[in-house]
Amino acid sequence: MSRLERSKDRSPRRRKVKGAAALTGLNLDFSESPTVWRFLNDNSFVRGLMGPVGSGKTYACLAEVLLRAVKQPASPIDNVRYSRFAVIRNSYPELRTTTLKTWQEIFPENVWGTMRWSPPITHHIKLPQRGDTPGVDCEVIFLALDQPRDVRKLLSLELTGGFVDEARELPKAVVDGLTSRVGRFPTKQHGGCPWRGVWMSTNPMDSDHWWHGLAEKTPIHGRYPWKFYKQPGGVLDATKEHEGAVFAANAFWRMNPDAENVNNLPVGYYEQQLAGKTTDWINCYAGAKYVYVQDGKPVWHEFSDSLMSTDVEIEKDRPVHIGLDFGLTPAAVFGQRMANGRWHIVHELVAFDMGLERFALNLKADIETKFVDQVNRNDIFIWGDPAGGKRDEIFEVTAFDHLRTHGFNARPTQSNDFMVRREAGAMPMNRLIDGRPGLLVSKDCQRTRKSLSGGYHFKRVAMGGGQERFREVPNKNEHSHVGDAYGYLMLGGGEHRLLTRNHNGKQMFKQMRATLDFDVFT
Repeated sequence: MSRLERSKDRSPRRRKVKGAAALTGLNLDFSESPTVWRFLNDNSFVRGLMGPVGSGKTYACLAEVLLRAVKQPASPIDNVRYSRFAVIRNSYPELRTTTLKTWQEIFPENVWGTMRWSPPITHHIKLPQRGDTPGVDCEVIFLALDQPRDVRKLLSLELTGGFVDEARELPKAVVDGLTSRVGRFPTKQHGGCPWRGVWMSTNPMDSDHWWHGLAEKTPIHGRYPWKFYKQPGGVLDATKEHEGAVFAANAFWRMNPDAENVNNLPVGYYEQQLAGKTTDWINCYAGAKYVYVQDGKPVWHEFSDSLMSTDVEIEKDRPVHIGLDFGLTPAAVFGQRMANGRWHIVHELVAFDMGLERFALNLKADIETKFVDQVNRNDIFIWGDPAGGKRDEIFEVTAFDHLRTHGFNARPTQSNDFMVRREAGAMPMNRLIDGRPGLLVSKDCQRTRKSLSGGYHFKRVAMGGGQERFREVPNKNEHSHVGDAYGYLMLGGGEHRLLTRNHNGKQMFKQMRATLDFDVFT
C-alpha cells in the first residue's frame, strides 16, 4: 500500500486510534506508520521498536504511556483508571535533552500539570471524569540509570508498565529487572492490572547485541512473548542510474518510499543526513541496518581492524599472558608474544553481571580446554589492576587471593594509571615487523576488536573554536572492560619495560603501583 493509499484509508483501525485520541485530546493517529501501528496494537509482554533517526520511535513510545493508561480498568471505588509507568534512559544528560524534551512536546506542563523536577523526575497526569467516562490517574517516573539512586529506585518500584528509551545503550539485565516490577500496580482494590508489559525503542546496533539475538536468532515465544518490530530505513542502496540518487561515503543512496514519519520531517531530511557521514553511520542511522558505529574518540586510535584482525592460531610452545579486568562485568584478553616481538591476541572471555568467583571458574575451564600445553608447563600468567590487591573488608582477602585459590599465577601490573595502560597498548600497534603490524587480533575476538576499534572511547562533550572536545577520562560502557583487560595484558606482558625506559636504559618516569595491604607475591 502506497503512502497516498494509506492516507485515504478509512478502515476501523484508523477510527480506533482517533477514538482513543479523543479521550485524551491528543492527535495520536499513527495509521500512516504501519510498523508503529502494529507495535502499539500488540499486547505482548515485551515489545521492541527499532528504526532510523526521524522515524517517530520515541514519540510513539511515549504516547503509548497514555494510550495504556486510558485502557486500564476503572477502580470500583472511585471510577478512576490508576496506572504507574517508568521511563528509563541510560544517562541523565540523554534523559534531559532527548526523552524528556519529547515528553514535554507531547504533554506540556501548562496543559497536563506541573512536573516534579527533583529526583526522581515525575509527571503525575490526572484527567477528571466526564459523565460516565472514568477519570485517569497516571504517574510517570523518569529514571536515568547512571545514577545509583535511580537503579535502587527501579528495584523497589511497583509499576503497571515501563518504557526503555534507546535500549541498545543498556544491558539486558535492566530490561530483565524491569519485567519483574511491572504488573504490580494498581492493586485489585482499584481494579487490578490485567495488562502489564515493557516496551523499548532504539536505533540499530551491531549483530552481537542482546537485542539482535532475541529479535533475529533466538526469539522468546510462549504465553508471554517478546516481539520485535523493525521500521523501514530512510534510505536504500542505489546506483547512479537511480533517479534522485545521492552520492555520499563513496556510494549512491536513494530515498526509501516506505520510510515512516516522513510527513513530520523537513523536506530533504534524509538527503541532508548523508553529507559527511561514514558508510557505517548511514547504514545504521539512516538505513536502519544492524551495524557497529564508532562513537567519540577511540582510546586506541592507532588500531586498524582491517589491518590487524586476521586468523590467529595458538602456539603450543609459547607462554600465554592474560589481562584481567575485575568487577561485575569481568573481561579477560589472552595474548602471546612472538619471538620477533609481535603480539597475537588469541582468545577472549567476557561476562556480564558475574562476580569474580564464578568468573574464575569459567576462566579456569576455558584455560584447561584451550591451553592444555601451557597449563602443563605452568606457562599461564594473569595480570590485573593493582587495586585488586586491596583486601575485602569482610573476608580480608584480595581479588588476587581468590584467583590463586583456583591455581592461577595472578599478579598486579606495574601501574594502574590510565595513560600508562593506553600507551602500553598502543606500542605494538605502532610497530611494523616484517611488513606487518606488531599487533594481530584473532577474528574470533569480536569484543576485543570492537573495543579497540572505538567501542572504548572518550565521549564528545562540546564543540568550540571549530575543534571537537572530548572528556579526559574514557567512557565506561560494555566495551571499556575489555579495553582495560587489553591494557593490563600489554603492561603485564612486558610493554611497560619499553614504555618506561629510554634508549639508554634509564627510567623515563616513575612507575606507579597501588598500595597493597600485603605482598601478593608471597
